[in-house]
This record gives sequence, structure tokens and C-alpha cells, in this order.
Amino acid sequence: MPALLLVVVATLWEFLPGLLGVKDFVLPPLSKVLAQFGSGSLLDQLWSNGLVTLKETLLGLLAGSAAGIVAGVLLGESSVVRATFYPYLVAFQSLPKIALAPLFVIWFGFGTTPKVLVAATLTFFPLLVNTMSGVMSVDRDRAQLFRSLSASRRQTWTKLLLPSALPSVLAGFEVATVLALLGAILGEFVSSQDGLGVLLQQQQTNYDTAGVFATLIVLAAMGVVLNQIVVQLRKWLVFW
Repeated sequence: MPALLLVVVATLWEFLPGLLGVKDFVLPPLSKVLAQFGSGSLLDQLWSNGLVTLKETLLGLLAGSAAGIVAGVLLGESSVVRATFYPYLVAFQSLPKIALAPLFVIWFGFGTTPKVLVAATLTFFPLLVNTMSGVMSVDRDRAQLFRSLSASRRQTWTKLLLPSALPSVLAGFEVATVLALLGAILGEFVSSQDGLGVLLQQQQTNYDTAGVFATLIVLAAMGVVLNQIVVQLRKWLVFW
């Protein structure tokens, strides 16, 4: 079904603009978009800028996920910590990240750090919520059994909490992967000298609609590949 849907969308994209009289600078047919990949200069730009965006995405994903998992464990294990901090974390999540990006530039300059931080802020909350939910979902009878057997903290974590919470954590990681890519692009829109976000802005300024779609295809492919890596990792780790 996914392949069939792709064929249908590609066919409509190729022929509908011409049938409806839509000009190329508004919506070019798919063939003209794909022809962009035959341009050596564009391929060089996509490659160099894509590596920059990928680096920002992975760093933001790593930082945001680590912070989210640690915070999720703390909030999941302690009702006092949860009641104290969770409302403020929800309030922070409600802030538009596009408004935070300029602040990160002011505080940390125009380098990689602001883009990584934007990606991390988008990544943080899904991991926080899913980790917290996973820790809180541990079976109470099993937890009581571990306590009655005088299990150590390490044994409780490795034998009970981690296996119980891991599916939820990886589900959050699956969502966070795409959000990290979105955050990196958002950070590049606000302030950057390279990256796919900057390339998109340049193409829009030049009314290079076919180039914009070519870059968007690359971004979509990056998102799908990253997501599928996490999906396969989830299947490998959560085998029970």
C-alpha cells in the first residue's frame, strides 16, 4: 500500500500541474523536480548542507533525549518531584520554540549550539513524558515482590524498571527523532550560514521552486531513514 500510494501521488504531481495550467514556479511537475538532482552544483549543496543539518539533528537528539530520560525517571519515581516540577515543564513546552531560537543566538552566538538547543528543546518533552509514563506503569505487585526479596537498587532497575519502561521510552524516541530534525531546520531558519534550512531560504529568495521541492524531498528522506533506524532499534531491543 505505501508503494501504491507513492505511485499515485507521483503520477498526480507529474500531470496535474500541466492539466490545470499551473505555472512551474508555483508547482513544477515531478520530472522537473527530480531533474534538479542531476545538477552537480545542487547535489554538492545538498550534500554539504545536509551533513551540517544531520550533525545538528543528532547532537540535539542526543542532548534532548538524555535530559528527557533523566527528568522522566526522576518525575516517574517521585510523586513529590512530579508535583513540584511537572507543571513548569508543561509551561515550558507550551512556549513556541521559534521564539526561543533568537534567545539562543543572543546567549550562545551564531555557531552550532543554538541549532542544537532548538532541536534538543523539541526532543526533550516526548522523552520526558514517555519515560515518566513508563516508570509509573511498572506493576506494583512486581515492585513489592522485588522489595520483599531485598533486591538492590541496581537489580530493581535492570530486572524490573528498565524492561517495563523501555518500550515507552523508545516510542518517545521514535517521535523525538523527527522533531529533532525539525528543530535543526527551525534553528537554521532563524540564524545560520549553512544547513538545509539556509539552502531552502536561498531557493525561496530566488523563486527556485523546483529546488525547494528537491531539498524538501531530501529532508523527508532523512526523516524517514532516521525514523526507520529507531523503529528497527526498537524491534531489536524490545523483543519480549
